[in-house]
Amino acid sequence: MTKALVGRVGGLAVGLGIGLGIGFATCTPASAAPNDSSGSPVRVGAADHSASPAHRVSAARTNLSGSRAAPKSVARKDLKTPSASAPVLESTAAVVAWREARKSVAGPVAPVADTSKVTFPWSDPRGRQITIYKGTHFAIPNSFGYFVQQTTGTGTFIANSAYDLGDVDQYDWNKFTGIAFTPLEPDRNSAMVGWRYNLTSQEFEIAPFYNVDKVRILPNENPLSPGYEVISVPAGQTFGFNVDYTGITLSYGGRTVYKLYPPGLVANVWTAARVSGWFGGNEVAPRTLSYFINLN
Repeated sequence: MTKALVGRVGGLAVGLGIGLGIGFATCTPASAAPNDSSGSPVRVGAADHSASPAHRVSAARTNLSGSRAAPKSVARKDLKTPSASAPVLESTAAVVAWREARKSVAGPVAPVADTSKVTFPWSDPRGRQITIYKGTHFAIPNSFGYFVQQTTGTGTFIANSAYDLGDVDQYDWNKFTGIAFTPLEPDRNSAMVGWRYNLTSQEFEIAPFYNVDKVRILPNENPLSPGYEVISVPAGQTFGFNVDYTGITLSYGGRTVYKLYPPGLVANVWTAARVSGWFGGNEVAPRTLSYFINLN
């Protein structure tokens, strides 16, 4: 019985020794790894994760989705295919050469039109063209305005402004512009710039005149008088005018005429209106006339 017990104990010890040896060999990294052909040791065991489950999952994803080595920017560049009209250029000299080649193929670029000197019919430096049609009194377009306190600007007569009535009405004054204080009756109370054509001198004449309760206050037409109020203006020349609540001022060629409001004419801003052009006098225009007015 003693021999049998000793044998069993010895077998158990041998078994435990063999088991412990196998366990240490499995859990500890090998310190004496085999060498490759170059003589460098090849590390295996815990440092090698190629056989780990995480590595196997990552490898499987890589095989399904393609290469993961290139970043997104590189992948996008690879997808862009250069066209024939825009080749990929790698140097400044190549860029210049390509642009010159494009110019020779496309031809010269059409110059851009310069619009800084373009003029329009309504931008005439002489102002707005006024027309009085044959057989009428009215000037078109009109220059009417409400609550006017001042009418100032320039005027220009042209060759087409001349006319011949063939009678004494040639000396009647036409209305160029001004201020009327009874808008529906401009000839009742108003201060106006008058004009007419002188057949003898073949020039135009301008002068100040007023209407006071339908009484005409005509300009002084005596050239020998110190108070002569008529100014001669050749065709194509520009004169200045100003009508306000104190009087009428006309100027051309270094000469200025100023005429105060006559007694009885009272300015009223609430009824003040700008006077538009009017031919006559008594007679209508014998032909279609035109001139220019520039209101400031």
